[in-house]
Amino acid sequence: MRMQKQMRILIATTILITALFAQVDWYGYYEAEADYFSLPDNQFYFGYHKFRLDLDSAPNDRIRVSANIVSKYYDGASTFNFMEFIDQTYWPELPVIDKFGNLVIDSLDMPLTDVLDELPYQLSDTLFLDNIFLEFHHDRFDLTLGRQQIPSGVGYAWNPTDLFNTKDMMDPTYEDTGVPATRIDVPFGLSTTFTGILQLKDTWDNTTQYYQAKTGLGNFDLSLIYGRFNYSETSLKAILIDSLGQFGLSPGAKIPIPDTQTRTRELFGFNAEGELFGLGARAELAVNRLDYDSDSLKYEFIIGGDYTFDNSLYLLGEFYHNDFGVKVDDTEFDDYLIFLAGQRKSLNQNYFFLMAMYPLTDLLSGSLFGIANLDDGSLAINPQLTYNIFEDVELSLLVSVFVGDDRDEFGYQSAGLRLRLRAYF
Repeated sequence: MRMQKQMRILIATTILITALFAQVDWYGYYEAEADYFSLPDNQFYFGYHKFRLDLDSAPNDRIRVSANIVSKYYDGASTFNFMEFIDQTYWPELPVIDKFGNLVIDSLDMPLTDVLDELPYQLSDTLFLDNIFLEFHHDRFDLTLGRQQIPSGVGYAWNPTDLFNTKDMMDPTYEDTGVPATRIDVPFGLSTTFTGILQLKDTWDNTTQYYQAKTGLGNFDLSLIYGRFNYSETSLKAILIDSLGQFGLSPGAKIPIPDTQTRTRELFGFNAEGELFGLGARAELAVNRLDYDSDSLKYEFIIGGDYTFDNSLYLLGEFYHNDFGVKVDDTEFDDYLIFLAGQRKSLNQNYFFLMAMYPLTDLLSGSLFGIANLDDGSLAINPQLTYNIFEDVELSLLVSVFVGDDRDEFGYQSAGLRLRLRAYF
């Protein structure tokens, strides 16, 4: 691990030095963030410093080479207990294991269990190459190789047809990380383009595939999408297998836990974005088939719209449905794990996102967005102010207020605060 970190630092330093002395355009930003988060029984203060350097070179009209170096280190709290972020009624029980890796049995020949009240995770300082790719422009196609940005779809807060990115509902426009892939774009005229994206794995069956045909029709851009990838979900069982030491268990502990199941997931999608009677309109539909079984279909879709009034007030609304989410009465500990690991786009099934933005002055703008879980009735309300201190320096303050019962998705949290400063160069 130490050798890998040193190698990453060496590679990043070499690229940085080369860029400064070569004919390479470079730009980027510095970002600092301070966060406060309040739970019923605890409070957290944490933050980070992030430096991003974008390097771009186009020696001719056919070739473009680009890379992004990102350095990020954390202040304040960096180790958290996952269990503190969900209501105690969701805490599961674990089997008690002796030092020989055997189940501890009581006098009634029943295995003993203990409530899991600690599941630590840590924020680690990082230095890595985010995007590093080559673009080749041919007369009949464009080819992109390497770690690159993959389009996320037409939705604002959710993207059902996106296989590669998972948005943060509390910060949906924040930049996505790069995705290692091979991409080809082929124009066919009449505003029609075919896109193919592959994430190559050890076999063709394990390779992630994504194909999109996009065209313009009137005031709308329309897309048909097909994707296929291997799909699995994290669970407490899988964590126990991978990290027995966290719970004081030996690697050979004899726990009756099956391996995590990996399934083939196919996606048949449709996207539409455009203007209808002066109103911005968007929709995404994803029909997911698991293990090539036509009786095992899962539907995801968004329907949204936006409008800008004459006084510059901007409104955006979006409804989201997700069959992969669980019903409120069926929500368990594993569902929180799966959702927070980014393997589901939502915890439950039905949500609504509403945002309003308004320029208060030339340098100060205000916004307010809310996220409603329509299944459990909980709500997150987030007012934000953004101030342009200088031309390339931006300061934003976000306050979060949560409404709902303790067992609800947004009800267990109390309040949050985020102060972010970003300076571009």
